[in-house]
Amino acid sequence: MQHSQRPSSPDARTTASGQSGNATVVPLTEERVEIGTATTPAGKVRVRIEIDEHRQRITVDDVREEYQPTVRAVGKPADGRREPYLDGDEVVIPVYEERVVVERRLFLKEEIRLRRARHVFREDHDVPVRRERAVFERLQADGSWREVSPGAPVAEHTEPDSSAAARE
Repeated sequence: MQHSQRPSSPDARTTASGQSGNATVVPLTEERVEIGTATTPAGKVRVRIEIDEHRQRITVDDVREEYQPTVRAVGKPADGRREPYLDGDEVVIPVYEERVVVERRLFLKEEIRLRRARHVFREDHDVPVRRERAVFERLQADGSWREVSPGAPVAEHTEPDSSAAARE
């Protein structure tokens, strides 16, 4: 197998057999393609929030508490005064008096009991209710804004001219 020797420089005019002669120099070229993206404005979009208000009927419970007093006679001696206290659903307010006996003693004369009665009334009311909704608009060529649906593309894309691609 024969090994051919390449010239070490383009100026060397020797052939593979070692003889000098006229060698032809052919330049080598290479083409490279670079692909990238560029951001170009395709239009403008704005979003505004509108508030719609309507009336809605709701039902609420109106709770009212009333106190119904009853007086219960006790009539027994007391060791000391007692503050009002709770006995179940009743607020008990002790009422005292002093009686003259051979000695003076404190008697619990009566108790006033306040029984709490709770009443629930169902009432209907019309109340205002607000709901927000987003409105998407696109800037038109004439400078006006046109509403677009939320799922629609924001900008119109134009296809590249196929004849311009064919010319290259």
